[in-house]
Amino acid sequence: MEGRQISFIIRATYDVLPTPKNLHQWLGEDPSCALCQTPATLRHILTGCKTSLSQGRYTWRHNQVLRQLAITLEGRRTTNNACPPPMPRHSKTTPFVRAGQPPAKPSARVEATLLDTARDWRMQVDLEQRLIFPPEIITTNLMPDLVLWSTSQKLLVIVELTVPWEAAVGEAYERKRLKYSDIAAEAEQRGWRAQVLPVEVGCRGFVATSTTKLLKGMGVRGQAFRQAVKSMSEAAERSSSWLWIKRKDPNWAAK
Repeated sequence: MEGRQISFIIRATYDVLPTPKNLHQWLGEDPSCALCQTPATLRHILTGCKTSLSQGRYTWRHNQVLRQLAITLEGRRTTNNACPPPMPRHSKTTPFVRAGQPPAKPSARVEATLLDTARDWRMQVDLEQRLIFPPEIITTNLMPDLVLWSTSQKLLVIVELTVPWEAAVGEAYERKRLKYSDIAAEAEQRGWRAQVLPVEVGCRGFVATSTTKLLKGMGVRGQAFRQAVKSMSEAAERSSSWLWIKRKDPNWAAK
């Protein structure tokens, strides 16, 4: 990692960057945000500035992280769909052991994933093209970040990403869960089994437990899991670093 990026991450983590609020405490300078003229802490600059929000700065960062998550889940989806059809589940039986012989060692337990029961999963992501919720499920104007569904099994997974200030992860989780609970309830009334899975990656690159739980639930393991976490973390870090660099520039240009 570049020295400048390491410096930003460390100073952002401990909130010792020269924000207007810090400069006011250290040197008595004006504590106002250069974009919206309200007191500017690091939290304000990275997640709370209304001008940055209206200009799409936070949406741009969100989409950088969402793209990395979508790449990982799309890989799992295509791999899962290429597998043989799932075997029907049988009732558990007790294996026979001959007298004088040791019992056979149990085979390694393979953890079930959310995708195991179907081979026709489809996925849509709200990135370059405006996401239209699958009309075969319900009709709604809400646009989750990512939707996975299986028509054969009538399974629906709604994933909603937030890139918040780390202390606000719990609040973001509940807000997103409630936002899409009505969609899930309506889908269930039409015979679908629905899950709403809010996930968070902190604006300074700290990946929340909700996100790692989603990855594991989708069957992302080992090196693929570590790479997925790293890619999302780096996307958040680099994007927030760019927002920091542009904190005084009224003209927004995503790069």
